[in-house]
Amino acid sequence: MSSTRLLILGVLLKRQPIHGYDVRKELEVWHADKWANIAYGSIYFALNKMASEGLVETTTSEKTIENKKGPARIAYQLTDKGRQEFERLLDKAIWEYKPGFDSFHIALMFMSRISRDHLLGAFRHRINLLRADIESYKATADFNLFPANSPHYLSENLRLFSARLEAELQWIETMVGKLEQGLLL
Repeated sequence: MSSTRLLILGVLLKRQPIHGYDVRKELEVWHADKWANIAYGSIYFALNKMASEGLVETTTSEKTIENKKGPARIAYQLTDKGRQEFERLLDKAIWEYKPGFDSFHIALMFMSRISRDHLLGAFRHRINLLRADIESYKATADFNLFPANSPHYLSENLRLFSARLEAELQWIETMVGKLEQGLLL
C-alpha cells in the first residue's frame, strides 16, 4: 500500500481543487516526512500517475488580476474513482499491520564490524536525535501548533509517533549500558 498515494488522495479530498505545491505544504505542516515515509519530491510524480489512472483530474487555475506572476498552475481534484481508491486504501491502512522499515535495523546485524567507540558515538548521536524529535513532536501536539484546517487527530498521530520513538530511545540507552559494561561485541 502506498502511504504517499493515501496521503495525497486524502489531502485532495479535504482541500480540492489544490495545486501540487499546496499538497506538499499541507503534508509539511503535518510533519508527514517523519511518520509516513513520504518523499516530498514524489508528490508531483504521484499526482501525474494518479491522473493517468483516472483517480484525479487536472484543471488550470485562473490567475486573479492582482496576481499576474508566473504561468497558470495545474490544480488537481478527485474523481469518483479516486474517492473509491482513497476509501479502499484507508480501510486497508486501518486494518493492516506493517512494521516500519529503518536501515538502522540492518546496521544492527553488523554491529560486530564497528568499533565499540564508534558504535557508542553513533548510539549517543541517535539518542540525541531521538530526544530532540520526541520533544518537538510532543510540543507540537501539546500546543496544537497546526493551522486551523488541519486534521482533528494530527496531535494524536504525533503522540503515537513520539511513543514509538521513546521505545527506541529506551532500547538504545539499554544498548549503550551493555556496550559500556563490555557485554556486547
